[in-house]
Amino acid sequence: MHKSFDTYIPTKILFGRGRINDLGREVAALGKKALMITVPWDDVQAEQFCRIQRILEDSGVEVAVHAKVRRNHPEITHINEAAALANEIGAEVILGVGGGSSIDSAKAVAVGMRHPGEPWDYRFQTNKPLDPRLIPPIVAVTTTSGTGSHATKYSVISNAAIESKSSIADPAIFPRVSIVDPELTVSLPEHQTASTAFDAFAHAFESYTNITANPLIDMLCLKAMEIIFEKLEYVMEHPGDVDARAAMAYADTLAGISIANVGTTLPHAIGQPMTGRFPNVTHGESMAVVYPEFIRFSYKSCPSKFAAVARLLDRKLHVLPDMEAAAALEGALVGFMKRVGMYFSREELGVTDDKLDAIIADALTYGDTYIAPKTPTEEEMRRMLADAKTRA
Repeated sequence: MHKSFDTYIPTKILFGRGRINDLGREVAALGKKALMITVPWDDVQAEQFCRIQRILEDSGVEVAVHAKVRRNHPEITHINEAAALANEIGAEVILGVGGGSSIDSAKAVAVGMRHPGEPWDYRFQTNKPLDPRLIPPIVAVTTTSGTGSHATKYSVISNAAIESKSSIADPAIFPRVSIVDPELTVSLPEHQTASTAFDAFAHAFESYTNITANPLIDMLCLKAMEIIFEKLEYVMEHPGDVDARAAMAYADTLAGISIANVGTTLPHAIGQPMTGRFPNVTHGESMAVVYPEFIRFSYKSCPSKFAAVARLLDRKLHVLPDMEAAAALEGALVGFMKRVGMYFSREELGVTDDKLDAIIADALTYGDTYIAPKTPTEEEMRRMLADAKTRA
């Protein structure tokens, strides 16, 4: 008998090479004034950001730009500033162009334009509901393949004043339209390619092993992980291969749809407050630094699914019983992490002991902690982080 489940995928996703050329038509159908949210334009990105601006203007869309997003840290002060600008220019569409930080910022700006207070007031810990009628259309253009934000109801935001990072989580902030053009990702540096891809893997794995997993999304999770395991090393060696970049963008999209419908678990609950206190650590790095310990802690609680993932990494594990294959996942995953430069210790990342209590306290407030295959106590979480301090 099939279990009951809910699935909701409201975003129009335009996927493929050259789809950026459809952006003007899509935005113009939603409004004639747009605010484009991006990171500061460097020499590499300026050309493609200017191209996007021209595509919009050629379609009759008036464009203002707010280019202050911090990579990995959508800062609330910049979001509030952008929301004020959006109101000042009468923006009808909010456009996030870039990785997860830019797209998450665009979502938060859309919240901040007309809701009382500021977007930080609507993070999940407050339980303050959003009014969909107050949120203008959000459009996303991805330039990385990892965060899945173009297909989710989440906006991760940072508050540097209190060293905190949290999320708005509401169906009202699903993008109306998302453009996923792999040609926009070919300039992504090697480590950023690996770090964002590891985040996409974490989205898929945690949705797949989540206690609220659903069978439809399970298929997407497995496909996303299979692609990442097969293609990431090749993409890092051949960054200009657009077909390989397309495969990674596809995996990212599947993983984004997965967390939108199921959700992340313990590694994200630990990683998010970690990056709030250590801004130089990327989101993908914060996942990777605890993943071996998370696997070791959890595999006995979900052996069939852990075994299925292990077998994606190592075909020889097909001959082993589920529990043995599940136990082998940690070693297989560590081998993969080493090959793509994502295996490191807390010490290597500069995550010091003095802030572990605060990280753990925050993690215990996250619902993600309690939908993992095995829920840790405070002491068990502390042990995981202690074990992650150094690596052999």
